Amino acid sequence: MELIFVTLLVVLTSTFAYQSLKWMRPSSVRSIREGLRAFLEWVGAFTLFLTANLALGVLIILLIRGFTTRFFALYELENLLLLVLSAVQAFVFRHAFRAGMSG
Repeated sequence: MELIFVTLLVVLTSTFAYQSLKWMRPSSVRSIREGLRAFLEWVGAFTLFLTANLALGVLIILLIRGFTTRFFALYELENLLLLVLSAVQAFVFRHAFRAGMSG
């Protein structure tokens, strides 16, 4: 039920914002498509960085377990900061990649 409510809120505010933008600046509707494209590119980069960070983390934890007597749980990777920093990596990478293509 909570998921449906949050989704409904987002759909309503997005529809309102779209209609407002269309009324105030009709030429800006195209930029929404460009914004969605940029968002999907960011999601792809974020997925790649998160997957790479998790894979490297698992490898390092398994190496520590194999070569030392210390035990590290894989739960160490269940960290909000890893998620946020992966998102930042994706944002910076996408921005740098776009800047490199245009200049």
